[in-house]
Amino acid sequence: MKKTMKALVKFAPGPGNLELRDIPVPEIGDNDILLKISYCGICGSDLHIETGTHPCDPPVAIGHEFSGVVARIGKSVTGFREGDAVAFWKGWSPYPGVSADGGFAEYLRAPADCMWKTPEGISQEVASQFETIMTPLALVRDVARLRSGERVAVSGPGQIGLLVANIARIEGASHITMIGGPGDEALRLPKALEMGADEALLFGAEALEKVKGNPPLVWFEASGAASAIEAAVDCVAPRGRVVLSGLGEGPWSVDMNRVTYRSLSILGKWGGNQTYLKESVELMRSGKLNMAATITDVMPLIQWQQAFEKARRKEGIKILLDPSLQGIEK
Repeated sequence: MKKTMKALVKFAPGPGNLELRDIPVPEIGDNDILLKISYCGICGSDLHIETGTHPCDPPVAIGHEFSGVVARIGKSVTGFREGDAVAFWKGWSPYPGVSADGGFAEYLRAPADCMWKTPEGISQEVASQFETIMTPLALVRDVARLRSGERVAVSGPGQIGLLVANIARIEGASHITMIGGPGDEALRLPKALEMGADEALLFGAEALEKVKGNPPLVWFEASGAASAIEAAVDCVAPRGRVVLSGLGEGPWSVDMNRVTYRSLSILGKWGGNQTYLKESVELMRSGKLNMAATITDVMPLIQWQQAFEKARRKEGIKILLDPSLQGIEK
């Protein structure tokens, strides 16, 4: 096996300071496996790491949504063999892609007990998103405790928002409104209708008046935009729940009097619930949970800059980087 590999490295704090570098292939311990990365998805947090607005510990190879093939196993590892297709099962500390080298690389070291074999019938592209699917399931079930028959609004038709809408439909929401911002009209709002939303609106006064006419009991805010958080509090029904998962920089001007007078709940959630992973496989196999619909692009790792720019322009939803693909480095 070769000694060095290509990896996308955040080499210093602050804006930028991100480049493709040659770094050593990771060494593994007795209880580790070495993965040859198949795919790693671009998360919004990766974009924030590039701009310096999300914490990380440079120098570090970023990327935390990955699948791979076992290239080497530690001497104490059982249950895996070289050549097995594997994916994320649970996180470990220090967290890959933030405080330890992650998946935007040719190889990744992982504790064996934090991975599982990619389930039958699940592609490696979809398997790269097991780390992701835990979050929308937790938002709908654990945080909102959505009940069948409740009306729902979702702001932010990125991958998390789209999956929230999909899961809310599975859980029996009576009506789902997806609300997007500028740039969402071409791809993301139509995708919301495909994934279970009853209507898809462009954020603004007209859309908010329509929502207020028959207000949702639950509003999932997945964009991080201050205006969307403020609108959620203004529009949700009395005794409603506002569930926050988007990351934004503020400032926020929330009507706290309405929170009190209308007995609203504002609930935040970071991360997911690992216990839902096996069920998510069954939901995907049945066709109810359409994770594959959110994966719009696969690009070479060496074209990471073009891929990041495409994600920022909202020209894709989930963009995967493949270290094995050849391309022209920008």
